[in-house]
Amino acid sequence: MLRVVPHCIPIVLTVLAAVSCTDELRPTVSTKQTAPAPHPSADLAVAAIRVPFSGASVEPNIAADRNGGFVVSWIEKATSSFIFAPYRDGSWFQPRMITHGRLLVNKADFPSIAVAPEGTLYAQWIETKGEATSIRVAQSTDNGATWSAPLRPHADAASEFGFASLLPAHDRSAHLIWVDGAKAAQQSEADAENELHAATIDAGGKLSAAVTLDPRICDCCQTAAAMTDDGPVVAYRDRSPDEVRDISVIRLTPDGWTQPKTLHADGWKIAACPVNGPQLDAKGKQVIAAWFTDAGNHPRVSVAFSRDSGASFGAPVVVDDGKPIGHVDVGLLDDGSAIVTWLEQSGEKVRIEARRIESDGTRGNATIVAEASSTAVGFPRLAVSKQNVAVVWNGGGTEPSIRMATIRTSIK
Repeated sequence: MLRVVPHCIPIVLTVLAAVSCTDELRPTVSTKQTAPAPHPSADLAVAAIRVPFSGASVEPNIAADRNGGFVVSWIEKATSSFIFAPYRDGSWFQPRMITHGRLLVNKADFPSIAVAPEGTLYAQWIETKGEATSIRVAQSTDNGATWSAPLRPHADAASEFGFASLLPAHDRSAHLIWVDGAKAAQQSEADAENELHAATIDAGGKLSAAVTLDPRICDCCQTAAAMTDDGPVVAYRDRSPDEVRDISVIRLTPDGWTQPKTLHADGWKIAACPVNGPQLDAKGKQVIAAWFTDAGNHPRVSVAFSRDSGASFGAPVVVDDGKPIGHVDVGLLDDGSAIVTWLEQSGEKVRIEARRIESDGTRGNATIVAEASSTAVGFPRLAVSKQNVAVVWNGGGTEPSIRMATIRTSIK
């Protein structure tokens, strides 16, 4: 059993001066949504949401709760603290600290929170020690008022570990997937091979031994995981012996983890890591995957649907507007359609764009979520909570701060 320790150290916030230690969630700030008039051709309506706690903060992330709301997390730079705050029904609840200290600040490899079906919160983040990085994971059963002692899912090595995905299960356990650099640390730079590893946290908080899912993968792309009716499905950027770096899928079945299977043979051969991982979402047996490729020097963002829990996927549907940068995310709606977001180059600016894709592959019209002067927006993260959709991203500039918007999926 994990030892529960309180995290109640005061932190500096723009609106609130301290983090409460009570397990009761109380709304603190109400935010009125100001929805601009949609473009006549738009299928989605975007409403900006003020994040009053952000200050000089980075690495925002978002997860759905069980009630149609969201849990937004970030790293506060002034105190090197990993913070989260719930948002529901137009109101923010008091922010709470998960941990603080030697946190890695990296726009491509960011901490996350996941909410289990019964309400347990799981969090993962990365700590630094010299040139090495180390993953930590903890859980909370009291709405984040206290957190278990952090666990390390990998060996303590002078190496790099990261790009973790958290996936709670219905049996009160949770799966953790990550890029493991222990083997690469023992090899020359030219021959270094990073592995994809997985471990499970059981209902009592005990962490299983790590298993290797793939012995050679891309070393700096995000991983993705989603829970289907048949168990977990994982997507990541693979790495073949001749440097083809397409997306592969692995599933956990009653017989164990499957062998890696290419989601779609893009044939992107690149002797470097593109820092552009896939994303997944699932409902029942339906799975949606989104990813970026530049195969044939033809950059594109694609999505593909699966109706058999990720065992197979249909033909890809290209969703971008011709100049994509990638940085994708995706979420499924109850009617089987999906919302996909990505970054699109627009002159000297970068746009966060969103598009609705029907389950038969029909594309809706693209909608601009936000526009920025550079890729400082990082990797926008999307979540679907019941029928509510929200996106968070870095504000950029000299004082990075969190930006957030909701997306309404039907326009009257």
